[in-house]
Amino acid sequence: MFYTTAWCTGGEETFRRSVPLEALGASMRYHRSPMRLTIVLLEGMHLLSRDYIHTLESLGFDLIDYSEPFQRIVHDYSAIDSHYSRYERNCLLRWIALKRLSAGESPSTSFSQCWHLDSDVVLHTSLDELAADTGGKTFMLQGCPVLVSIADHQWFDRYEDNLKALNDDITGYSARARAERDQCIQQDFRLANQSLYRNPIGSDQDLLEYLVSAQKIPQAPASSIFDSRFYFIQNPLSMRRWHAAQYQPAAPGPSSLSSTGVHFSIDEKSQIHIGAKQVPFTHFQNTFSLYAGVYLTFRQLHFPVSLSRYILQYSIRDEAFHTGLVFKLTGKINTRRSSLSRRDSIIHEMMRSSARRLLSLLNFLLEQESRP
Repeated sequence: MFYTTAWCTGGEETFRRSVPLEALGASMRYHRSPMRLTIVLLEGMHLLSRDYIHTLESLGFDLIDYSEPFQRIVHDYSAIDSHYSRYERNCLLRWIALKRLSAGESPSTSFSQCWHLDSDVVLHTSLDELAADTGGKTFMLQGCPVLVSIADHQWFDRYEDNLKALNDDITGYSARARAERDQCIQQDFRLANQSLYRNPIGSDQDLLEYLVSAQKIPQAPASSIFDSRFYFIQNPLSMRRWHAAQYQPAAPGPSSLSSTGVHFSIDEKSQIHIGAKQVPFTHFQNTFSLYAGVYLTFRQLHFPVSLSRYILQYSIRDEAFHTGLVFKLTGKINTRRSSLSRRDSIIHEMMRSSARRLLSLLNFLLEQESRP
């Protein structure tokens, strides 16, 4: 079963703008996925209208109002509740909700594989095909819980044990994790992970990055994860790190990221390919959405390609995203005046013309990452 988690705290309109479920649902319907995706509402389902819920159900979602059980989980983790923002608290605790749901709330219930998929994703394949490809594998993808495949229930048990330890002593647990960071980094590439976690641990992604590379939680090796028909991209802005581990040329020829023969293509079914592999989804996380908005702005203004390449240069060091002054100013203008600051609008623009704008951006990024 596929799950995603969400919570509504500011009303339906705000929720719809910030959580692009309709875009995800439209992609599920387009690729004709018989599998459905369960939305676990941790808070605020009563704020959503019946019409909106019906729309989500018609797109292939099932909704669970988990607000009452979740409040009991929050009560059990009082230190996390008081230390973290509501958003980060909910992210950290959502895995406990998914553990209980996936096991039917009963230890005697047999566990079958489940998957977590972030809500800011657009699919380029069906959920069934993604499930078939990752069947039997337990992993978090490339250091981010955008996709978590859980075939081993010990994943949940180990996470819960460590979350309790974090709740008992946030400062001490974080310091111990930081002391192991250099060792964790040595394991990252083998485990398809990135140990970018902070001290103190600030999010569930921080915690999971540590647990994976410290080998405190089950994680398939990268060789198994990338033994796949799919070319996985957790963040389109950082394709370089994982390219060589998973790229397979469609025919004999160049295979490095900088090779002129490497590019994304799209078929008549709007499926995106690179070499012999297919891209299963695009993750419109915050930084990529910001970048896509600025990219679209320069396209609309018909900036010369060479100038756009210069302005859209970026670097990622640790978890920090670095750009130039013109990029920053354009991003701020978009935020104040343009619909291109809204994730749902950006996704809509990217997916127009059978996703060819998205294809153009992916190839632009491929070229940007290949430049010295």
